[in-house]
Amino acid sequence: MDTIISGFPYDGRVLPIWAFVGVALPLVLMPGASTAVVLRNSVRGGTRAGIETAIGANAGSVCFGVLCAFGFSIVLQRWPWVWVVLRAVGVVYLVWLGGQSVRRGLRPSAASVTLAPGDRVTDSSSLVQNVRDGFITNTTNPALATFYFIILPQFIPIEVSIVRAALLLTAIHVSLALTWHAVWAAAGGTLAQTLGSGRPRRILDLATGIALLALAAKLML
Repeated sequence: MDTIISGFPYDGRVLPIWAFVGVALPLVLMPGASTAVVLRNSVRGGTRAGIETAIGANAGSVCFGVLCAFGFSIVLQRWPWVWVVLRAVGVVYLVWLGGQSVRRGLRPSAASVTLAPGDRVTDSSSLVQNVRDGFITNTTNPALATFYFIILPQFIPIEVSIVRAALLLTAIHVSLALTWHAVWAAAGGTLAQTLGSGRPRRILDLATGIALLALAAKLML
C-alpha cells in the first residue's frame, strides 16, 4: 500500500511508505546485537543506561542513513572489500563484548549491584560508555549496513529526490528501532533489582555473552 508524502517536493510522486514499514518492522523486532547490548546495559545500570545505549545505537543507524542518502552504496558496489573490513570489525567488537560478559558471568566474585527500577549510575563516564557501546555495535553491524545500502534504496522510486527520500525512510526506521529499544531498556531496568546482583546477574551476563558470541559466529559464517 502506497502513500503520497506531503511536505516534500516529490511532484506528486508516490513513495511506498507502508511497504517499507512492512519490511523494516519485522527486522526491528528481531533480536540482534543492539538489542542484546541495550538489555545488558539496562540490567547493569537501569532504564536510563539502556536508553543511553539505544540512543547511541540509533545514532549509528542515522550515520548509515546519511551515507545511503549521499551515495555511499555506490562506493561499496565499486569497492566490495569495504564489506569485508566492516564485517571483520563487527565480529571483533561482538567477540570483545561477548567475552567481557562471559568473563563476568564465570567470575564468582563479581561485584553485586542493587538498583531500583529506573536507577542508574550517574557518572558521566557511564553515559559516554553506554552511548559508545550502542554506537559501535550498530556501526560495525554488517546486517544493518546491508539494510541501509541494499534494502532501503529499493523503496526509493527513480523519479523522486533520493536524498530526501532516503533520509525520510531512515527517520522512520530509527523511530521504530528507538521505540523498540526503549521497551527493552524499560524491561531491563525493571528487572535490574532482581537480576542486578549475585547469581542471577552472573547467569544473565553469561547468557548475554553467549548470545553476542553466537552473533559474531553468525557474521563470520
